[in-house]
Amino acid sequence: MKATSSEESEQHSAVLSETDVRAIVRLLADVAAFQGDHGARKRMLMGGLSRLVRADGWLWTMTRVDFPTNTPISIGLLHGGLTDEQVTGWIEAGQASSPPSPDSVPLTEILRDGRHFTRTRQQVVPDDEWYSSPNVKRNRLRLGIDHFLYSIYPLDEPGVISAIGLFREVGRDAFDERESRIAHILLSEIDWLHRAEMPTHKGEGVPQLTRRQRTVMIMMLEGRTTKQISKLLHISEYTVKDHAKAIYKHFRVSSHVELIGRFRCGDGGDVPGGNRER
Repeated sequence: MKATSSEESEQHSAVLSETDVRAIVRLLADVAAFQGDHGARKRMLMGGLSRLVRADGWLWTMTRVDFPTNTPISIGLLHGGLTDEQVTGWIEAGQASSPPSPDSVPLTEILRDGRHFTRTRQQVVPDDEWYSSPNVKRNRLRLGIDHFLYSIYPLDEPGVISAIGLFREVGRDAFDERESRIAHILLSEIDWLHRAEMPTHKGEGVPQLTRRQRTVMIMMLEGRTTKQISKLLHISEYTVKDHAKAIYKHFRVSSHVELIGRFRCGDGGDVPGGNRER
């Protein structure tokens, strides 16, 4: 359900203290001055933001949304404070179709407006729907994850976004309005960092993969081995290799390294001056 004007106003009505404002400015200045690469800068920013809003973990993805199926498809992933099993649960929650994650449709509807927005989980999915969802029980609660903040930043074309999630463990209180406001203001001021490392093809072709192939691809782009993927997804190494072969064929690459290069460089680094045609 799309947020109304009154809901937008309510989301941003929290008044921040001088201490909050100083902390936001200090963190932005530190990240801007940091000499590391974009990945290191993102980790620095998210570590600082997590402390400001008391989050237990975070995920930052470059994502292409498949609007016909309301499916978010990650084409790049960074995270901190989460176990391998929790990250895998997050990936599988977004790709599952039966049942889908209860936040997929409402987030997609808000995203259609094309504006940066930040929401608590309660603003997107009510408690009764969240806690009764088999998808949530299997991929979130069972793994110790409950409350979170979403901050979605649209990029150059419809459905291509920089998506950030801040998480709290089961048993902790929900994020409040002040914490949502801190995250929204801070993440509004880093346009250059949202766009960093977006592949030039922006994930074109990824929606045509099967849901399981997309899950395996995300884990491969993290640099995980066949054995690690097999263990985390509870499937055989043979099945992982079979999915990998299909992914390589789809993107016209011949190795894990070349696949990563295609999504880091946009064309695998093998076509001077432009994108490679699929």
